[in-house]
Amino acid sequence: MRPIVHVEIPSADNDAQKAFYNALLGWQVNEVPMGDDFTYVMFNTGVDTGVALSPLGDGMEPGDVLLYFHSDDLDADMARVPELGGTVILPRQEVPGFGALGMFLDPTGNRVAFWQSADPA
Repeated sequence: MRPIVHVEIPSADNDAQKAFYNALLGWQVNEVPMGDDFTYVMFNTGVDTGVALSPLGDGMEPGDVLLYFHSDDLDADMARVPELGGTVILPRQEVPGFGALGMFLDPTGNRVAFWQSADPA
């Protein structure tokens, strides 16, 4: 069974979203600089599943929550997507120091992704 390891919530206003989820759910904010004047806003939710804000645009619109499923072998999992009726929309993309992701559409057209953590070497 594959757990959900990460969720991205669309955001038009990170300050408002941070305040909302902190007040509503008690989530603490962790801001991660990603270079190119971009800071990834993540929340400490108290469990292993990560939750982050994602700016609107580039395929993210209000209501487009993006789920990331755990993968032990990203390349093999992504190869199965078209075999099972899905469409790969973002092949393996490395996130240096963290891991790699691949994004796809399921047969209904929902955008979802796999995440493989970096080896703890």
